[in-house]
This record gives sequence, C-alpha cells and structure tokens, in this order.
Amino acid sequence: MAKFKTSDTITIKRSQINLNPINPKRHSEASIKLQAKNIRKVGLLGGIVWNRTTGNLVDGHRRVYALDAINGYPDKCEDYDLKVEAVELDADTEKVQLTYMATGNTKYDIDLIADYIKDIDEANFADLGLSDAELNDILSATDTDTKIDDYSDFLAPFAQMDEPEPDTDNSTNSTIPIEQPTKGAADGHIYEAKRQIQERLEEKDDFCNAFVMLSFDNRENKIAFFELLGQKPQRIIKGEEVLRLFD
Repeated sequence: MAKFKTSDTITIKRSQINLNPINPKRHSEASIKLQAKNIRKVGLLGGIVWNRTTGNLVDGHRRVYALDAINGYPDKCEDYDLKVEAVELDADTEKVQLTYMATGNTKYDIDLIADYIKDIDEANFADLGLSDAELNDILSATDTDTKIDDYSDFLAPFAQMDEPEPDTDNSTNSTIPIEQPTKGAADGHIYEAKRQIQERLEEKDDFCNAFVMLSFDNRENKIAFFELLGQKPQRIIKGEEVLRLFD
C-alpha cells in the first residue's frame, strides 16, 4: 500500500486562524448564510484545511465565515473552538494548494443529480446549494412527467366515448343503453395511447438533442460573451447566433 502524507484532525482556537488574504474564492453573503443554515441543520462536516506553518486557511473559508456568524465572532464572542485538518506547507506550496482547491473542484454531473433528485423532498431543495437557474436546469433534465406507462391522460377521451349519455328527450331521465366496447376495442385504445406517448417521447428527445448547455466560471465571463454577440445576457440563446461569429 502506497504511503503518503495525511492531515491531522485537531481542534484549535478560532483566533489561531488567518483568513487567507489571497483566497481566490469569492463567497457571497447569500452563500455564507446558506452554509450557516446547513451547519445548524447537520453540523460541521469537516473541510477546513489549516496550514500550521503560516496560520493561514488553505480551504474552508466559507465554513469559517459561517461559523463566525453563528458564534458572533469577534464582536459577541472572543474565541471559540473548531475542528480543522492541519497541514504543514511552505509558502509556495500553500499558494499552489490554495489555487488548486479553488479551481480544481469537480463539476457536478447534472444527469446524475437529475436521476436521484426526485427522491429528495422538495422542501429540502433550498438546502442543495444550487441557484434557481441551476435547479431549474437539473429539474428540466428529469423525465418524471412523461413515463411510457403513464397514459391515463390519453385514455381519458376514449373513456368518455364509452360512457352512456343521458337521454334528454326522456322524461324519466333514463339513459339509452349502448353497446359496451369489446376487449379488442379497449386494447386498441390502449395501443393507440401508447403509440401517441412514444411519438411524444421521440419528439421530446429530438427537441432536447437540439440543445447544448454553455457554462461560465463567473458572471463577468457570461456578460463578456454576450457583449461579443452584441446582445444582453439571457438564459437561452439560439445556437445560430453563436455560429454567426464564425462566418
């Protein structure tokens, strides 16, 4: 088994931690509040990396910001304990790892999340850490609204055809008996419904295959892209508008 260095899980005082002055990650107030909400809900699940050599954080700034807010540090609380992963890095290696932690995060798999998000209570969607746009993109990738075995909507018109209609000319308001459809006719209705659903799924697949997702690391890059197109930033844009840049 290969041997490699590991961090030490220790508990230190908040006052021992320096928020790294060159941390390239930018955390909004909203994201810090979301982190604090998550800590209150499930606790601190680790992720704070602290360099013994310099006293600087290498990763976990947002968690520390959130813990500061929860504890009222430093205005209402002089100090508090927190668990960190302690490492010993020289100044140059710290910069490298600080950058790696900021830029090396794995991009999430939308299709995978879309596959299991239906098992998550919608009341917890606000705790996923996703923006409204990201959540909508993931939900749009699910196929829960159109299942091949869900053809009740298509059968409804056929069911109405089979129901006897009231005899409005009969004073007793009795109904005129009509011939019940044979099993073969009912099976034909179901077959036709399934065929229509299959066609709709194929049309949806063709429609979805005409789309591609374009992402940017930050809002500034997105704005620059649309400036290049000569348009205002928007969520959906025709691919042909992009293609004209290469004409």
